[in-house]
Amino acid sequence: MSEVRALGRHRRTPRTERRSVALTLVLALLAAVLVVLPATRAEAATVLLQESFGGTSVPDPAWQALDSACITRATAAPPSGASNLGVCANREQAPRADFATGFLQLTDTRNNAKGGAVFNRPIPATGGLDVQFDQYQYQALLGLQGADGIGFFLTDGSRSLTAAGAPGGSLGYGQSTAVPGVNGGYLGIGLDVYGNFSFDDGGLGAGCPTNSATGARVQNRIVARGPGQGTANYCYIARSSAISLRPTLNLASTGTPGTDVGRTIRVTISPDAKPVVTVYYGSSAGLPAASLTQVMQFTMATNAPPTFKLGFTASTGGSSDTHLIRNVSVSSITNLDDVTLVKQIDRTTTQPAAYTEGSVIPYQFVVTNGSVNGTLSGVAVSDPKVPTVTCPTTQLAPLATVTCTGTHTVTPAEALAGTLVNTATASATKTTPGQATVAVTSKTATVTAPIATPAPAIALTKTGALADTNANTLADAGETITYSFAARNSGNVSLQNVAVSDPKVSGITPTTATIAPGATATFTSAPYTVTQADINSGASLTNTATVSGRTLATTPTTVTATSSVNTPIRYAPAISLTKNGMLSGSTVGSTIAYTFTAANTGNVPLTGVAITDPKVTVVYGTWPGATGELGLGQSVTASATYTLTQADVDAGSVVNTATVTGKPPTGANVTATATRTTTLNRANDLAFTKTANPAFISAAGTVVTYTFRATNTGNTTLTSVGITDPKSGLSALAFTWPGTAGRLAPGQVVTATATYTTTAADVTAGTISNTATATGTPPTGGALARTASVSISVIPDPQADSATVVQGGSVVIDVLANDGAAATGSTFSRAQLSATPKVIGGAASPAPATPVMGSVTCVDSGATRGQCTYRPIAAHVGTDVFDYALSGTYGTWNVRVTVTVTAVNHAPVARPDRAVATAGGSSVTVTPLANDTDEDAGATLTLSSVGTVSSGAFTCAGATCSYTPGAVTGSFPVAYTVTDGALTASSTITVFVDPAPLTRRGFHDTDTTGGTIGLGTWTRSSAVATPVAGCTANRPSTLVTWAAVPGTTGYVLERRLTGATAWTVVATPSAAATSFTDDRLGEGRSYQWRVRPDLQRWLGVASAASTAATQPAVTTARGC
Repeated sequence: MSEVRALGRHRRTPRTERRSVALTLVLALLAAVLVVLPATRAEAATVLLQESFGGTSVPDPAWQALDSACITRATAAPPSGASNLGVCANREQAPRADFATGFLQLTDTRNNAKGGAVFNRPIPATGGLDVQFDQYQYQALLGLQGADGIGFFLTDGSRSLTAAGAPGGSLGYGQSTAVPGVNGGYLGIGLDVYGNFSFDDGGLGAGCPTNSATGARVQNRIVARGPGQGTANYCYIARSSAISLRPTLNLASTGTPGTDVGRTIRVTISPDAKPVVTVYYGSSAGLPAASLTQVMQFTMATNAPPTFKLGFTASTGGSSDTHLIRNVSVSSITNLDDVTLVKQIDRTTTQPAAYTEGSVIPYQFVVTNGSVNGTLSGVAVSDPKVPTVTCPTTQLAPLATVTCTGTHTVTPAEALAGTLVNTATASATKTTPGQATVAVTSKTATVTAPIATPAPAIALTKTGALADTNANTLADAGETITYSFAARNSGNVSLQNVAVSDPKVSGITPTTATIAPGATATFTSAPYTVTQADINSGASLTNTATVSGRTLATTPTTVTATSSVNTPIRYAPAISLTKNGMLSGSTVGSTIAYTFTAANTGNVPLTGVAITDPKVTVVYGTWPGATGELGLGQSVTASATYTLTQADVDAGSVVNTATVTGKPPTGANVTATATRTTTLNRANDLAFTKTANPAFISAAGTVVTYTFRATNTGNTTLTSVGITDPKSGLSALAFTWPGTAGRLAPGQVVTATATYTTTAADVTAGTISNTATATGTPPTGGALARTASVSISVIPDPQADSATVVQGGSVVIDVLANDGAAATGSTFSRAQLSATPKVIGGAASPAPATPVMGSVTCVDSGATRGQCTYRPIAAHVGTDVFDYALSGTYGTWNVRVTVTVTAVNHAPVARPDRAVATAGGSSVTVTPLANDTDEDAGATLTLSSVGTVSSGAFTCAGATCSYTPGAVTGSFPVAYTVTDGALTASSTITVFVDPAPLTRRGFHDTDTTGGTIGLGTWTRSSAVATPVAGCTANRPSTLVTWAAVPGTTGYVLERRLTGATAWTVVATPSAAATSFTDDRLGEGRSYQWRVRPDLQRWLGVASAASTAATQPAVTTARGC
C-alpha cells in the first residue's frame, strides 16, 4: 500500500496504549528456531542459493541492503567482503540481537518505514527455479489490519539490481507516479496484507491493459504481477484466494517470534521458455515443501531471461507491522551439469534495441558449478566471436557461480547479414574427493544479438574557404573559394567507391574512398574564382556537390547525398545623389537653379536610373551610355528650376529632397536621396493705423466710428492677426478680412470698425484719446505688435442765433460771434455746403433755409464777417427764420437764426363818413370804424369820442352810431376820434338831412349810379402783371406792376408764398402808383402778389394772385 493510503485507512494506536497491551507469549522463547529444508528436495534439483539470515552477518556480498533492512543478530559492522546488511538501527517490536535466532529485518513496526534486500548476482534460469522462504508480518496491537506487506521479485539477471521499485502498495516491485519499478522486473509476488498490490492505483500498472487489475483493494492475498521497466507495465497477472499472511491475534514480543507467527512461501518457475509459475503457502514458518498448499499457478506470457536476480522488500505505510525474512533457499528444478554455462548480453549498462556495424556487444558468461562435492578449477570460456573472456576467478566451489565478461564488435558482414548468433562453451577441471580428476565441458550457450536492418546512408558536408582579399567577409569578383568535402557514412554499414562530384570545380581528390559507419572521408578541389556574373546574380554563390557510395554486399545498394555551400557575395548595388541650388532672390517668383549628379557607387550595373524631385521637373544631361543605364562607377548630371511660393518665403527656406532610383540585376531597386536647404531672407513687418470719424465732437451722445487698418508690410504670411482696443464703451470690432480670418499674406490689409458714443465726461475732458494694438505672428520669431492712437478734440457746435427787429425796420445780427472754434477757419455761406450737415437749432438740411417774411444779406469776409442784415416786410409782425452754413476742419453745420419782428404802434387812419336822412324821418345808422384802418396787424380800433349835431340827435353805442333827424334840413358835421389804445386819429361824420324824398349823395367815381338815399359802393379791382424777379445788391428783388384803377384813393399790395393761403401786406402805394419793387424776399423762394384799390372809406376788390415768381437762389453769405 502507499503511505498516503496507509495514513488514510490505518488508525495509529498511541504508544502508551500499545504498551498497555499484555504481551502474551504463545510459546516459550526458543534459544534457536532452525527450519531445515527437507533432505528429499526434488531429486534432480541443484541448490543455487541458501541463506538463513540467522548469523551476525551475511557472507555473500551479492546480498545488498536497501533502506532500513538489517540483520537482527548483527551487533557490529559487516566484515570486509561480506554483504552490507548490518546492525538494525530500530527494533520496535523486533527480535533483539542477543537471541540465538536471527532474521532479515525489512522493517520494524514504525510508521512509514521501508526496507529491502536484493541478490545482485545472476542465477541460471536454464533449470528453472524453486524458491522457498519464511516470512513474518505481525503487530502487537489488536484490531489493526496490517501494513502494506512483503514483496518478492525476480528480475532479468543481465541487469544491475541495486534498488527496489516504488514502496507502499507497489511493494517495492512495481512503479508509482513518482518512482519507477524495479530494474528489469520479470515477476513480482506480493504477500499483500493491505490489498493495494491487486489494485492499479497511484501509478501502479501504468501502461497495462484496462481493467487488468481489480478495481479496488483486496486484502490478504498473494498477488502476481508481470514484467515491467521504469514506469511502464508491471501488470497484474493473478491472485490467490484469501489467506492469512499474519497472525489472527496481533502478537509480538521482544524475543524471537514463534513459527506460528510466520508463513512458509514457495515459488517455482519451470524451465520452459515461457515458464509456469506455481505459488505455495504454508500457515506457519519452517514447513517442508510437502506440507505446503498450492494457492496460485499461471504461465508467463513472455520468455524468461537466461538468468535471474531476486529481492525482498516491505513497507509499513500508515500502519506498523514488523516484516521479517529467513531461511531463503533457491534451487534449480532440473539438475545442473557439473559445469553449466549461461550466456547473455550484459545489460547492466543501457543497451540499444539493435546493434549495428562497429557496435560493441557486452556479454556475460554465467558459469555454475553444478556439483555438490566437486570443485572446479581452470574455469575458462571459449567463444569464437569473443576473443577475450575475463573471469574474476577460475576456481568454483561446489554450487558456486562466477560471471565472466567479454565483448564482440559487429563486423560489416554481420551487419549486412542482419543477425548475429553467438555460441560459447565453458570448460574446467573437476576435482572430487576420492575420485579421479576429470575435465568437464558445458553444453553450448547461445545468444542471438539483435542486429539493426542494414540502412546504408551517406551524408556530405561541403565547406568553402574564401580568400577574402579585402577582408569584408563577402565574396567579390576575382576572389577565390577553396572547397572541402567531408563525406560521412551516416548509415549502419560500410560504403565503398565513395566519390564526390561538383559542377563548379575540378581536380577533386581522392578519386574514391571506403568509409566505415560513422567515419568521414575528406575530399578537396582546385580553387574557384568568383565572376562578375556571380555578383550580378544577387544571390549567395551556391555550389552543390554530390557524393555517392555503395555497400559491400554482393548486390550492392548505392546511396547518394548532396551538400551545398552558400558563400555570401558582396552584392552591393548602390547609387548616390548630390544636389546643389543657386538662389536668385527671396521674394515670391524668385527661382532656385538646381543641379543633380547621380552616380553608380555599387558593384553591379544599374538600369532604369531616374531622378525625381517633387518640386521640379528634372532635365538630364548626357548619359555615359544608354539612357537610364549606369555602369560601375559611371554618373549622369541633371538640372531643374524652382520658383518660390509664398509658402516657401513663410517657411524661411526651401527644403527640397530629390530621389534617384536604379534597378540592379536582381532584387529591389536602390535609391538615394539628396536634400538641399536654401535659406530665404524673411522680413516680418506689420503696419497699423487708426482713424476716427468724426475727428471732432461737439457734445455728449455723438457716435464716433473708429476705423482700424492693419497691413502686412513684410514678405511673410502673418497668422493670428488681431486688433484690440481697450477703450471702455467701445463696441465690438467688425472686421473685413481679405481672405481667411486671422491671416494676412504680404500686402494684404484687414480693416475693422467700432463705434463709441461720447459722454459728458469726454466733453468736459476736451479730448478723447485711446490706443489700439494690432498683432500678428510671423512664421518665425516672436509675435509682432503695433499700436496706433487717435485723439478727438471736443469742438462745440455753432450756436443758433436770435434777434429782434421792429416792424418794417432792419437789424444786423453777428451770427458767428457765438460759434467759437467751429467758425474759425470755416467756410461761411448761406448756400448749401454739405449733403449731410449737422443741423443746429432746427436748421433746414441739406440746404440752409432762406427767410420768408423778409430779406437777409451777410458779410462773408473782413472784420465784419458774419454780420447779417435782416429786413422784414412792412406789415409782418412775428418771427421769421433763415439759416447759414459752416464747413471746416471740425465739421459742417446748418445753423438757424430766428428773428422776432415786433409791432410798431402806427397811428390809426380815420376816414370821413356820411349819413343821409329825411327831415322828420326815421333814424339812420352809420359805422364810422368800417373804413378806418391801422397798419399794425392785430390792432383794434375803438371810438374814443364823438361830437354833437345842431339838429337832431346823434348817439353811438360801440362801433355803431345812430342819427335821428329833426325838422331842419341841411348838412350837419359830427367830429369823432378813434384810438388803437395808444394813438388816435380824428375825422368827421357828415349827416345830410334832406326833405323827402332823398336825393343821391354818393362819392365821386363810386360804382353807385342810382338809389334814393344810398351812399354808393366801390367794387373796382386791378390785375397784377407777371412779376419780374431779380437780384439787387445780393438781395432778391421783384418788380410788381398792376393796372391803374380810376378814382382810387390808394392801393394795398399783398404777397404770399406760392400755394399758401395767408396774405401779408407788403406796401400801401399811393393812388398814382402802378408798380412796386419788393426787395424783402427770401432767396430761392416762390411768391405771388395781389393788389387792392381802395376808395375813401370803401375797400376795393383784391386782384387775382399773380403768376408765381421764384427768387434767385442764395449763392454766398451775401445772398444771391
